[in-house]
Amino acid sequence: MRRLSFRAFPVIIGIVVILMVLTASLTGQEPSREQVLNQLVMGSLTAWHYASPSDTDLWSAQAFDLYLKALDYNKRFFTQGDLKTLLPFRTKLDDEVRRGTNEFYVLSWELLSKRLREVQGYTDTFLAEPLDFGVQEYIELDPEKREHPKDAAAIKELWRKLVKAQTLNVYLDLLLAEENTADTLAEKFEAIKGRTLQPELEEQARVKVRNDLDRFFRRVLEEKEEDRYARYLNALTSSYDPHSNYLAPKAKADFDIRMSGTLEGIGATLQEEGEYIKVVSIEPGGPSWRQGQLKAGDLILKVAQGDEEPVDVTNMPVDEAVQLIRGKKGTEVRLTIKKPEGQTEVISIIRDVVSFEGKYAQSLVIETGKTGPKVGYIALPSFYHDFNNPNGRTSAADVRNELERLKKEQVEGVILDLRNNPGGALHDAVKMAGLFIESGPIVQSKNKKGEIKAFYDPDPAVVYDGPLVVMINSMSASASEILAAALQDYGRAVIVGSAHSFGKGTVQGLIDLDNFLDYLYPRYASYKPLGTLKFTEEKYYRINGGTTQLEGVQADLVLPDPYAYLEIGERYRDYALPWDQVASLDYVPWSGTDWNLAVLAANSAQRIAAHPGFALVQKNIEQIRKQQEATLQPLQLAEFIEHERKVQLDAEKLNATPLPTIGTDWNFVGKREQDEGHAAWEQEWLDQIQTDLYLEEAVNVLLDILSANHQAVAA
Repeated sequence: MRRLSFRAFPVIIGIVVILMVLTASLTGQEPSREQVLNQLVMGSLTAWHYASPSDTDLWSAQAFDLYLKALDYNKRFFTQGDLKTLLPFRTKLDDEVRRGTNEFYVLSWELLSKRLREVQGYTDTFLAEPLDFGVQEYIELDPEKREHPKDAAAIKELWRKLVKAQTLNVYLDLLLAEENTADTLAEKFEAIKGRTLQPELEEQARVKVRNDLDRFFRRVLEEKEEDRYARYLNALTSSYDPHSNYLAPKAKADFDIRMSGTLEGIGATLQEEGEYIKVVSIEPGGPSWRQGQLKAGDLILKVAQGDEEPVDVTNMPVDEAVQLIRGKKGTEVRLTIKKPEGQTEVISIIRDVVSFEGKYAQSLVIETGKTGPKVGYIALPSFYHDFNNPNGRTSAADVRNELERLKKEQVEGVILDLRNNPGGALHDAVKMAGLFIESGPIVQSKNKKGEIKAFYDPDPAVVYDGPLVVMINSMSASASEILAAALQDYGRAVIVGSAHSFGKGTVQGLIDLDNFLDYLYPRYASYKPLGTLKFTEEKYYRINGGTTQLEGVQADLVLPDPYAYLEIGERYRDYALPWDQVASLDYVPWSGTDWNLAVLAANSAQRIAAHPGFALVQKNIEQIRKQQEATLQPLQLAEFIEHERKVQLDAEKLNATPLPTIGTDWNFVGKREQDEGHAAWEQEWLDQIQTDLYLEEAVNVLLDILSANHQAVAA
């Protein structure tokens, strides 16, 4: 990621000046904040995005579709008639940008706000009287499996069912909570089996749902114009590619926090997914990581401050939900979450300063039995680099230090773990690759003009020249893929993990829009802050010529992907840039160590097939996929309770099955930190590692390589 100076963009300035003058001339008055912001953002994208669309009507259609999806992802508000009214704008948004008008934006909001008020009236009426749960009927929860409602009557019928579904869920929670004498979830369900509807609990559930919906409608209808327009601009920018975004001032502040990691909270990265807030990742060493229950893929439904009444965060913008979740160190937040497999849980987390330790490279020595070789393991959570401090920590320097430490421990092989690593500083990825090879190119990039630049290993010294295994998964992205691809192309490492990595092979830059405003029209200073534009400016290519974009890095040895039930990766993103290739660079493959991939693959496949832990992973994947496909929710009380009983008990049974401890005769030796806080964090890390069956298989692959090398030497 690069921060770019406005002085470097004379082309942008020229385009923006023309567009702003055009806006003013057509409107006959001073341009509004939204008009200025629109012209700055779209002028910059037109001038500098890596792949500005040549077909502006196609771009308009993509932006149109993205924005409507953002407004009504679950197809609960717009009728087919509303969509027909908006349809003429589908290929005219480019014209609106040129004219500096926002007719589509204004009309879409007018239609949505009208429907919101209508639905609010429906739901108040539905919830005013007891609901009939004796009728056998169903609701389809997956918006992909249904069309937008035909008309206002169809919306009313849809919301009648939605209200029943929400009330049933709350009613069941209240019913189960009353069973204080039951110790297990199975016993609770057995206790309520066959019980008739409890009128008092049904009324409590309706009141709760009505309050939650009132908060939702009020929040959406009273949303600030700045936040509403930011959503529109994001649809325009994301239609170029999924990594080009408009960051409103508040979003930019959150972006800076994520980059620096300095905040008090729970240590989780969140994003909006439809009407829900989804956990994207857990910060290693942070409060959520230490607590252990919150996982990537979980959906956050409600947030409560300690013992206070929980706030429903469905349909809430992620930045608002984050404000509820963050808080001062030592305070409690209670999250009601829904697991991917279907069950609902309440998780209590004590907020803390999010630990930096989990963000940095960590290493340990694995002693593989009394007579087995010692293996080094390095976990790298991200390619961090403190650009604001010349003496700050960098991932490349830290990995170098960890390799030196492991060499002193006389390890015979090293595992570099890039799982869940989202990337970061390109400079560090290049330097890190150079730690394992003598010299040569590491990666190449291409800009908008088609100019190609190669990045070379800056240091001819090799820090570590022994056998190397690199672990990846479908969440290894960007700089992780650059490093893994380079080591794979050189034949320097065996890549082990998911079938492919994430597939993000693009470079983004940041433009502070306030700088442009100061330079062009200082008299509009009252419009500040305008926020920041993040846009794709270059594309990465491997030294063999292929890009890591879209397809990612293919593992040499494929392990079962624990995220196989989730659509993770660039290939699942709307309007992702395509895979392509450029000319290969000249480079000399590594000749230091050797292995037979076919033999390694056969040995690995045999171990995986016999491993109870991997069998459990596969069973978990199959169960979650089955639950994801079962999207019809019954609205008859007894049938609903039986449906939920099966879902939740199946999930509980699977989660209760412990993963086996890996390498029962192995010993895991950390750094033996003296500082109490660091020592406690390291011990938790070591405890988690000892049930990491993926690491176990990576170690076994490395042992296979070492065994083959020893036999070759003996021969």
